[in-house]
Amino acid sequence: MTATSTGLIERLKDHGDADAWRRFANLYIPLLYGWLRRCSLADMDADDLVQEVMRVVATELSQFEHDHHLGAFRSWLRKVLVHRLRDLQRSQRSRAVVRVNSKLLAQLADELEDADSRLCQAWNRAHDQYVARKLLNAIEPEFQSQTWRAFRRVALDGADPEAVAVELGISIASVYAAKSRVLKRLRQESQRFID
Repeated sequence: MTATSTGLIERLKDHGDADAWRRFANLYIPLLYGWLRRCSLADMDADDLVQEVMRVVATELSQFEHDHHLGAFRSWLRKVLVHRLRDLQRSQRSRAVVRVNSKLLAQLADELEDADSRLCQAWNRAHDQYVARKLLNAIEPEFQSQTWRAFRRVALDGADPEAVAVELGISIASVYAAKSRVLKRLRQESQRFID
């Protein structure tokens, strides 16, 4: 679960597809904003950068060519963010009143640009975990609580299926069936968002 769906990306290239843009915004605005805030940017600066990133995505997405490698869109989006960070840094130099620490912007941009940096790896993990959490939250209401608990304990917590069967008072076959049903539904839902 590491990349945005090529289907969603293609739909975004059609600026008239309001549903695709709503899905994209609901997924990425909170992710970008939260990530920038964790990198010590102030609310207003994080909000400005997110809006700039979204503007660039809207105007330049038609040029994005998905190479069908996992993480291609995530990497492209990271590069868009790096360019916006550098733009903000340059604009700070020409302002009489500096709102954002220029050194922080340069450091963030430099580290995000380096695919092997800790910050870039943190970006990748944050993206993947966030998307996975969104997908899991979207499908959870479709399942009975016991089915969800069995799935969660085995698939997410790594608990032993036999122990989960005893814990929940169900057969081991029911544990495996719950895991299988939820994973199948998760794969279906993920096709809308990730490759």
